[in-house]
Amino acid sequence: MDQLTDELRRLDPPHPPSRVDLDAVVRRARRHRTRTRLLVAVAAVVVVAAASVPLVVDRDRDGGAAAQPPATCEPTGAATRPPASTEAEDAARRLQAVTEGMLTPALAEPLGRALPGATLQDAIGCERGMAFHADGGRFVAAVVVADAAGVSRVDAEVSKEAEPAGIGCAAGSTCERSVEADGTVVVRVTADLGGGAVRRTVDAYRRDGVHVRVSAANFETGADGAVTTTRPEPPLDMTQLVDLSRAEHLTL
Repeated sequence: MDQLTDELRRLDPPHPPSRVDLDAVVRRARRHRTRTRLLVAVAAVVVVAAASVPLVVDRDRDGGAAAQPPATCEPTGAATRPPASTEAEDAARRLQAVTEGMLTPALAEPLGRALPGATLQDAIGCERGMAFHADGGRFVAAVVVADAAGVSRVDAEVSKEAEPAGIGCAAGSTCERSVEADGTVVVRVTADLGGGAVRRTVDAYRRDGVHVRVSAANFETGADGAVTTTRPEPPLDMTQLVDLSRAEHLTL
């Protein structure tokens, strides 16, 4: 038996004592598993965050980057209202808010169709898109339009105002007055400010006393009054401006 045992030991000699620290191996495996889970979690957060960031660069139909409205915008007084001091004033402000909410989509929808692919920014409230704001007894909208041709401006006003007794035509402007079939008086004015700067304006005086003014310009005016042309032509022609002034719910 001893001889057989010795022979087996010769064929399969005993292994030397292991120097491997099994506890250390387990700790390293745990640390690796923890780091792996952490990296997976961080990657998931990055993917979700990237998916939630809106694409802010509009592109024109040819695939090129479109112009963007100016990054700096200061809200004007027309967009801010003091707190109501009387119930009558509070009621008046609520009525103004309802009217603003009615007028805004009435112009935003046809304006968006007339300017496909353009980026619109409310120059009064500094919000994306466009909006009407109460300004005394009238409602005004100022829109910065940016597209592949450059940055421009569209303004609108809705008020209760009768047609002036006499409409003068300033120097450098062309004026045309016509009466529509429904009795609406339409005045078209093209003002040439020189250097390629042009403003087109349509005033529509309806028989119910509502006055709608829509204008488009291809320039900006600096604080010193200097006029700088920003694109070759205004973003809307006269026909488009007349169509906007006829928007069904653009009324008071």
